[in-house]
Amino acid sequence: MNLAGRSVDCVKTPDRRDEILRSRVESTRVLGHAVQHASRLPGVWVQMSTAHIYGDPPSAVCTERSPIGEGLAPLVGERWEAAFEHACPPGVRRVVLRTSFVIGPEGGAMARLAALARRGLGGTIGHGRQGMSWIHHRDMNRIILRAMAIGHMSGVYIATSPNPASNRDFMRALRRALGVRFGLPAPALGVRLAAPLVMRTDPDLALYGRYCVPERLVAEGFAFSFPDLDGALRDVVCRAE
Repeated sequence: MNLAGRSVDCVKTPDRRDEILRSRVESTRVLGHAVQHASRLPGVWVQMSTAHIYGDPPSAVCTERSPIGEGLAPLVGERWEAAFEHACPPGVRRVVLRTSFVIGPEGGAMARLAALARRGLGGTIGHGRQGMSWIHHRDMNRIILRAMAIGHMSGVYIATSPNPASNRDFMRALRRALGVRFGLPAPALGVRLAAPLVMRTDPDLALYGRYCVPERLVAEGFAFSFPDLDGALRDVVCRAE
């Protein structure tokens, strides 16, 4: 299972863009070299990828059959998956998981959003229509284990909840889970000014998004433990407190 890659939660300087790409491509190549020279090949290689490979379509719903988008993240995703295809030797079952926002009780983007919401700053970000494809961390772990154990799983899978939400709806659900009644909205211009200076991150991570659905997992009968946003956020908030 290859999860290696520099976090994208940063200001995208030229050096960090290079690190984001190289950390994924080169680690995959190194792992592939080790696998190819192993005395016994593994039965399966589960490779992490990104749902951001579809770009940032304003309203289109993306499935595994959707075209690759444009920009840094789609370029990174495309080269990451190409490195995997080249590195994985014949005879090894290949599974690619295109993952988006994993919500859990500790760390990551979820901790940032919850902290803002508790301070009364958990309102709509930008126009609020951008898609947020998300998955509960336990469902993510179950998908990884399934990919390792189920012999017919092969190829590219979107690993997100079947119910993506708009940013407006996601932030509203987060406030409900936290018991916060009000959240100041964050205009796009304010996010562009504050994100690099205050939060040291890329404003585009909040201002853009995509609606992804796991068409293949649903077709194969995978039952999500947390298919709905309200239940997933309540569970995560309870575990974090």
